[in-house]
Amino acid sequence: MKPVSRAEARRNEAAGSEAVLASGVGSPTSCPISLQTSEFDSSDDEPIEDEQTPIQISWLPLSRVNCSQFLGLCALPGCKFKDIRRNIQKDTEELKNYGIQDIFVFCTRGELSKYRVPNLLNFYQQYGITTHHHPIPDGGTPDIANCCEIMEALAICLKNNRKTLIHCYGGIGRSCLVAACLLLYLSDTVSPQQAIDSLRDLRGSGAIQTIKQYNYLHDFRDKLAAHLSSRDSLSRSVSR
Repeated sequence: MKPVSRAEARRNEAAGSEAVLASGVGSPTSCPISLQTSEFDSSDDEPIEDEQTPIQISWLPLSRVNCSQFLGLCALPGCKFKDIRRNIQKDTEELKNYGIQDIFVFCTRGELSKYRVPNLLNFYQQYGITTHHHPIPDGGTPDIANCCEIMEALAICLKNNRKTLIHCYGGIGRSCLVAACLLLYLSDTVSPQQAIDSLRDLRGSGAIQTIKQYNYLHDFRDKLAAHLSSRDSLSRSVSR
């Protein structure tokens, strides 16, 4: 018999081991190798291509409240969640090209992390966009003091003819609520239902998503008046 070299013996041994594994005999579990490794697979690791469609901005005309400006509303730029695969750099560049100067963000920081844009606020600022962060829980409403602060900041932006955009996650619930509040804030003649109808015409029937948001809008003027009265009283007492 022809002597077998050590290298050839090692090759024969390796080939035999592969044959055993391929047959399933002697493997550490009865599952195929492909199933063993699948538990470590993550859809996050799959090379899914980012969307190439431009970010969609809806422009709310403010002419009915005696303002010549428009307020922009959109979904979360750069969002990566489920079947949404937007590119933060591409979206921000598009916003900059639109001439956006101020952005109001209503997502919480937890949401920004969940939707893979944890550094979104800094990203905007790096592009020279003034960023206003007023987190509101998803499906919820801002407290009246925070909402008043948002209204005053938006009014200043619009008065100074700054191109302004607001967004939450979908641009349907919180963003539409704030935009509707702005219509009521800037005009005494617009009714809550007219404000809701304006936003639903612009963003779809899902705008103003929850009963809580609907009721908040109908109570907005009374709550705002009470807040401003309380704030003025406090200011007068401090100045004495």
